[in-house]
Amino acid sequence: MKRIYLLTLAISLAVTNLQAQNEGLKKLDFFIGEWELTTKASRSDGSVMMGKARTKAYYILDQTAIQDDFFALDPNDNVVFRGTSIRSYNRQSGKYQIVWVMPGVNGITDISGVMSNGKLVTTGKGYDGNGEFLERFEYYNIKPDSYSFKMDRSYDGGKTWLVNFSSFDAKKVK
Repeated sequence: MKRIYLLTLAISLAVTNLQAQNEGLKKLDFFIGEWELTTKASRSDGSVMMGKARTKAYYILDQTAIQDDFFALDPNDNVVFRGTSIRSYNRQSGKYQIVWVMPGVNGITDISGVMSNGKLVTTGKGYDGNGEFLERFEYYNIKPDSYSFKMDRSYDGGKTWLVNFSSFDAKKVK
């Protein structure tokens, strides 16, 4: 009888934890779908490079995480760069955990975020071909069919920041 009680308790706690994770993740439902992006990247000389990209975001792992596939496009709509992020919600910390990877490119980013004042505000650290970095970025102007993104990056431990290192405006297409 004690074993049945403990098993029932363990299942109940697991279900409660999963429900809390799913409720936290639901706040990121605005990502779900297919998007066209107008991108901007700041160069070290101060100039800005305009571009376009597309993303597709969908639930994975029994709807406990969201995967977001990113494709940067050239003027002829050929893919020139790709990456993916996995987003999940950590009930204990009350934060989103996000990992960004770029297949074929030396780099990865470990990110933590919170929803605050209608924005997803994040910080992260990682590395790429230019070395180790810190990031801070946010998703804002979130609407059912659009949102905006801006990122700052530091390669010197936060002493100086490349403001608007990357940004984009997203329009939902599906």
